[in-house]
Amino acid sequence: MYSTGQAMVEFMVGLVVMLVLLAGLIQIGQLAHAHTRTMMTARAQAGELAMADTRPVSETALFICDWIPGPDLRRHTHDDMILTCSNAVALPGELVGQAHLERVPDAPSNSLATLAAAPNPAGDFFLIKGQAFESVAILPIIRRLVYAHSTLEVASDAWLVWLNGIY
Repeated sequence: MYSTGQAMVEFMVGLVVMLVLLAGLIQIGQLAHAHTRTMMTARAQAGELAMADTRPVSETALFICDWIPGPDLRRHTHDDMILTCSNAVALPGELVGQAHLERVPDAPSNSLATLAAAPNPAGDFFLIKGQAFESVAILPIIRRLVYAHSTLEVASDAWLVWLNGIY
């Protein structure tokens, strides 16, 4: 048989667990909503830049070969080091090789033919980058139990091709 004191303790422990789970779900919802907003903003920014008549100055897209995990030992996170390809053999082999440029009479002036000699072929696609950042306040209970910072920064990047003023 349970005494009334034991039932009260079990109820309080269960209530605390339920409140922490509820706060965690609310926090995840806030972060997901912030991510959606930043993606929409980054996409809109990249879209405006992509429609410009003159090519805007943008960060150059890199042809990434691999990643070296950073201090957190998780791949593809912000603290990782990017390894770029010194020679872009894979891209011309995969893309340019599939194009059968030898069958095209004016292949030297073909846009794909220039990729074979490009040191950074990803830069030849004229990619334009849009970025957005937003700070999300961390709920007090999550701050005490899980993440000891007051805010969490949500960042999004969107890449689009520059359209040379085509409307």
